[in-house]
Amino acid sequence: MATDFDRAGEHRREELGGLLEQGPFNVALRAAIVARGLSLDRIQDRLARKGVQVSLATLSYWQSGQRRPERPTSLRALEHLETVLEVPPNSLRNLLGPPSPRGRRGGSVPGLADLWPAKPEVAGLLGDVPTTPDRSLRRLTLHDRVLVGPDGREQAVRCTQVMRADCGGPDRALLVYDWDGSAGEEPVVTGLRNCTLGKVVTSEVSSLFAAELLFERPLAKGEHVLIEFEVRNPRREHAEPATTEAYFRRFRRSVREYLLEVCFDPAAVPRRCQHFTSPPGDTSAETAQLLKLGLSDSVLALGRDFGPGHFGIRWYY
Repeated sequence: MATDFDRAGEHRREELGGLLEQGPFNVALRAAIVARGLSLDRIQDRLARKGVQVSLATLSYWQSGQRRPERPTSLRALEHLETVLEVPPNSLRNLLGPPSPRGRRGGSVPGLADLWPAKPEVAGLLGDVPTTPDRSLRRLTLHDRVLVGPDGREQAVRCTQVMRADCGGPDRALLVYDWDGSAGEEPVVTGLRNCTLGKVVTSEVSSLFAAELLFERPLAKGEHVLIEFEVRNPRREHAEPATTEAYFRRFRRSVREYLLEVCFDPAAVPRRCQHFTSPPGDTSAETAQLLKLGLSDSVLALGRDFGPGHFGIRWYY
């Protein structure tokens, strides 16, 4: 007869299996530690027997999400940690996205060409748009809610973001968007809150456009602003149903918290969804993991201290 203790252990193993597939890293690590039944002291001791020196503070930071293993020595320690915790090789390592900068002084910020390697015309697109105010803003939280239509394609994106002024004076944010359409049927920016629409420019050679989102007034240094808007794509009357689609953000600087939510029309629920990240302009170094659809036909991915790089969700029919 199965006892309550046995059932609890089985439930923890099932939960751990799901977390090792989907993440996030710190939650999966914490679940693995609980399932193994070892204290951090005992884990540190077992790692030391393997010649791996990891402080208790570091282990605590990893499982709380305050830090993650990024340096080569930390990644090697993670391999041994997987053995100690008796989880499959690379199961925790695969949950790590690209390295995230911590705001170090002198750290390089990718240029626009680095984020859009296949569309170098983005630099010319912004030739008449002042970008200095936007570069003075620090993205703190960003929530994208992507609405997918019955054809399986992106229908609209609703965005809420909170920013802080690194210096006094910024009075606008910049939106650069690729709608993968044709000239004459550009998206519409609507649903603005705490901002108004300024200059809008479109590329003559690709499906890119940029728009200024003007604040109510210039910000003082350290001041915060919250803005909301929606980008709605034009309808495609004769488009073929999608087979594979994706939505992703290109980050030049780190964002403290990014929540990406994709909501599917009941007529276009995909057979598989995948969360992916990659360094700026380098899709060959992509890290991906499967996502499970919720009861509301939606999926989400959360990134903390992410960037620079690409962060997105891909879906398959």
